[in-house]
Order: sequence, then C-alpha cells, then structure tokens
Amino acid sequence: MSTALEITEMALVMEGEGVEVRRAPAGDSMTLVWVTCPKGFDFGPALKGLPHDMCCCEHWGMITKGRMEIVTHDGKSVSLGAGQAFHLLPGHMPSFPEDCAWYEFSPTEQVERLFSHMGLG
Repeated sequence: MSTALEITEMALVMEGEGVEVRRAPAGDSMTLVWVTCPKGFDFGPALKGLPHDMCCCEHWGMITKGRMEIVTHDGKSVSLGAGQAFHLLPGHMPSFPEDCAWYEFSPTEQVERLFSHMGLG
C-alpha cells in the first residue's frame, strides 16, 4: 500500500520557541519526524543525560531549509544545507547557524527513547 502524508497530518509533539516537531509512523519499525527550528536553537539541555549528552538516534533524512551543523561524540563535524541528504549515527549534537527545517526517518524504538527522555509524547 502506498500513502501520501501532509506535514499538518503528522502528530504535533513539540511546539514553542520557534520549534515545531511532528511525527508519524513510517512502516513497522520506523518513524518519520519533521522538525523546524530557529537560528541558534540549542537542543543540548534536552539531551543532557543521554549517552555523551547527545542524540541517541540513528537518522536518515534531508535538510529542506537553512543549515545544520553536526558534531559527533568522537569530535567529527559535518555541515548540512538545504537539499542535502544525511545519515547520522547515535551520538551527535546539532546546532543551527540559520533557521532550519528537515525531515528524518529513524528506528521507532530509538525515537521513543529520545522523546521520552525529552518529555515529549
């Protein structure tokens, strides 16, 4: 079965401070997440207490607007801009030199753990 999904049909799990996070099931074991955030937003406080105090999810996605800088727990960094696809392993921290929007597919079990830690539904 094929489906089409509008962003507005995805469940809203976080909204405020210019950030919007939405989610939807993507098959049996994956979750689609849509995120927008403003320049300078800091996910650091929400990730504190996870391994390396960084995101614990693996993601496959694409930047649709702006720019995102990624630093990994082993000190590597990558800069991602609009139109670029990415694959990130657990143990990364994003920062935002510009307003940014992206979507990502991640294993549902990892997303559940992350969102629970962040206090999101």
